[in-house]
This record gives sequence, C-alpha cells and structure tokens, in this order.
Amino acid sequence: MRPSIVSIGFFCLLAVAPPLLAADFPLASCKGWNGTLVTRMGTNSRTAAIEGILTQADVQEYCERDPGGETIAYGGKLTVDQCVSKYLKANGKDTFRSTANCEDGALSFYPSRGKARRVEFPLPQDSDTSCASGMPPLIEQFKLLCPKAAQALKLMDSE
Repeated sequence: MRPSIVSIGFFCLLAVAPPLLAADFPLASCKGWNGTLVTRMGTNSRTAAIEGILTQADVQEYCERDPGGETIAYGGKLTVDQCVSKYLKANGKDTFRSTANCEDGALSFYPSRGKARRVEFPLPQDSDTSCASGMPPLIEQFKLLCPKAAQALKLMDSE
C-alpha cells in the first residue's frame, strides 16, 4: 500500500506538534481524571480557547491511581483493564472546551455532560479553592489560556 498525501500530511502534523497533543486538559479535581488537550487557540487574548478529549491513556492513569478503590490492588473487584474498559465505555466520547476573555479575567468551561461553569478572576478573597470545590482545574485552565493574566494575578507558581 502506497502512502497517500493525506496520510503523509497527517504524519507531518503529528511530528510537528507532539507537545500540544500530549498535554493535559485539566479536569481532575480530587478524584477524577484529566483529559488530553487537542487544540489551543488565541492564548492571552479576548477569545482564548482550548478543546480536549478523553483518551484511553487518561482513563488508564486514573485506573492505575484508583482514587475510588475499584481495582483489586486497592480493595475493589476490577482489574485495571476492566476499570479502563468500564470508563471508556461510559465516557470514551467525552469532549471538553474552555474559553477565556483574558482581558476581563473570565473563564467558561463546557463539559460533555453537566452544566457549564463560569468563573471570573481574581477570585473573591473567601473563595473555596479546595479540591472538592472543583476550582483547581478551572484555575489550571485559566493559566493555560491566559498565562500573562494568571501571572499578573499571582496564579502562577513563582519560578
């Protein structure tokens, strides 16, 4: 079989952009998984956006870490492979999108299921930023989309 121009072009795209394709799309708060970032556009702008998907590797990492105690290694009844199959069957087509207006400090997150979330930075002084609040992944998404604003708001770790 002879390689087509399309397959060669796709291979070249993968060869040029592996760091972006391998990046996490922050979703995990305490016990969840992250997605995989597939698109990032308009960083530091009024129309910044990221898109992500759930991959087998994301679910594999989750099942190996097993925060819910579902696998045999952590007292559950599933093998890691069974855990991966279970979650891929239920969530394997999930997609995620976040948009930000970096100038206004606004982030909107659109999950595959459930309600969209909107947050504005800087956060109020008494904001719940605990793991259980779901805020940590939103902060990480804002940092990906608006690194300059996040640094100005002191959301970035000092380097």
